[in-house]
Amino acid sequence: MGLRIKTLIVGIAGLLLGAWLMTFLGPKPNSDTFNWPAVEVAKRVGPSVVVVQNNRLNGSREQMKGMGSGVVLNREGDIVTNYHVVQGADALTVVLSTGQRFRARVVGVDPPTDLAVIRIHAQHLVPIHFTSSRAIEPGQLVVAIGNSLGLTHTVTVGVVSAKDRVMYRDGWEYHLIQTDAAINPGNSGGPLVNDRGELIGINSSKIAQTGVEGIGFAIPSDTVQYVVQQLIRYGRVRRPWMGITLQPVPNHQLGMMIVSVAPNGPAAVAGLRAGDLVTAINHHPVHNLRDVVKVLEHTTVGREIDVSVLRGTANLTVRIRLQEIPQPAASEESSTAHRKHPA
Repeated sequence: MGLRIKTLIVGIAGLLLGAWLMTFLGPKPNSDTFNWPAVEVAKRVGPSVVVVQNNRLNGSREQMKGMGSGVVLNREGDIVTNYHVVQGADALTVVLSTGQRFRARVVGVDPPTDLAVIRIHAQHLVPIHFTSSRAIEPGQLVVAIGNSLGLTHTVTVGVVSAKDRVMYRDGWEYHLIQTDAAINPGNSGGPLVNDRGELIGINSSKIAQTGVEGIGFAIPSDTVQYVVQQLIRYGRVRRPWMGITLQPVPNHQLGMMIVSVAPNGPAAVAGLRAGDLVTAINHHPVHNLRDVVKVLEHTTVGREIDVSVLRGTANLTVRIRLQEIPQPAASEESSTAHRKHPA
């Protein structure tokens, strides 16, 4: 009996010794195993993410009709969000990560890019850090933070699925980031960041239909920076305009036909006419709308461009000084954007 007890004691002591050796002499667990980059990213970015409430008047009372997200741009109180988050609001409320609530006013909106800047008066704001969206690559880790379905500061993780998804809206070309990080109602206007917590995009939309998962889109940070700078400075985005409406020519690969010229617009002043065939802009051949847009999106109001046209059998080059696109003209022409393209 005594021998059995001694054997049991020795066995237990051996197990304890083995556990001690594994604990102190075995391989140490790597803290990174338990502290995935998304954890630190969420901590770093969280204070820059806000709730944006869209309030409507019901009689004399305000009621919240929608909720989205926003990102703090600077310590002066400017916040970027989606246009559709603030659209139609009678009043806006911003809730910081600390729970503090502030009234916000609209600084400027840009419906074509679905971006808006709003402003609050608050202290100790934490602006987000930007990085260029040109540097991203498919497959890299991204983190989305927003207020999904009213659940504030929800963190989702995924990868960049594609970096240059092209979409057209109102005759303009836009390049979006595609991601499989979950983007749900309420995420709109929130940040898409890299593994260093730097903003690479503003979450905007997703494809939501039966059988489709993990296809969300974000507005690239380069676009965001350009638009918010314009909105803060001018209250709108000043886009260059030639003052012509273009239409593809069937079975013609040489260019696009001018079907109308805005009276007193840049093209009219330069002498372009309806019926001219635009073959090149700044020596870049024109085959379709994309070729025109690629040139215009890299120019600014007030700059001059060289437009090559075929008029009958004559080849002409006309210099045009670009003006800001008139808002009424943009609205009217967008209704024909599927068949005729304003520029």
